[in-house]
Amino acid sequence: DYPKLSQNYYVLLERLAQDHMPFLASLQPDATLYILSSISEGLTALDTSVCTGCCATLDHIVTYLFKQLVQKTRNKVSNPRHGLPEPSNLFIEVLQRRPEIMQQLLATVLNLIMFEECCNQWSMSRPLLGLVLLNEEQFAHLRAEMIAQQPREKQAQLAQWFTSLMAGIERNLLTKNRDRFTQNLSMFRRDINDLLKGSSGYSNSVNDMMTS
Repeated sequence: DYPKLSQNYYVLLERLAQDHMPFLASLQPDATLYILSSISEGLTALDTSVCTGCCATLDHIVTYLFKQLVQKTRNKVSNPRHGLPEPSNLFIEVLQRRPEIMQQLLATVLNLIMFEECCNQWSMSRPLLGLVLLNEEQFAHLRAEMIAQQPREKQAQLAQWFTSLMAGIERNLLTKNRDRFTQNLSMFRRDINDLLKGSSGYSNSVNDMMTS
């Protein structure tokens, strides 16, 4: 209803995520949930600038979360008994208690890339890798569901394309790894686009699988 206000909000949110993630991570749960909900809405916005900005914001958030969780794991391994007290991080606590939030964002981004006319595929690819790494079990579940819904004669091919999507991808968010994933995703989208759209009876939304 207020496009200019909406654009300004998303620009501000992107700047905060880019330069002040510790501040965002300290917000109360209600604020965190509102921000993530607004990002989810912005990803499907008709305004390309809003959608692209939400991709960047989500990428900053996912990257921060991934790094924090990796560091937390390393601290436990190196100091299993005498680890230093960890600073409070409400953002991570909220997402650990509500894992379905990131799972839904994973489904949303995957859905947009696979089924929509995605004009900003590069922007979408950046947060997608982090979402996959943070939700590996859910990604495997979505993958299995998609393959199972295909006609039997097409299942092996789709499974191979999913394997190729993650070929050579390591469990990190370094630039080289991100770029490789973006290249893989471009080929993945090209290969399966006609297959998925041409399959009768196939669910046209990954999000449908989240509620089934």
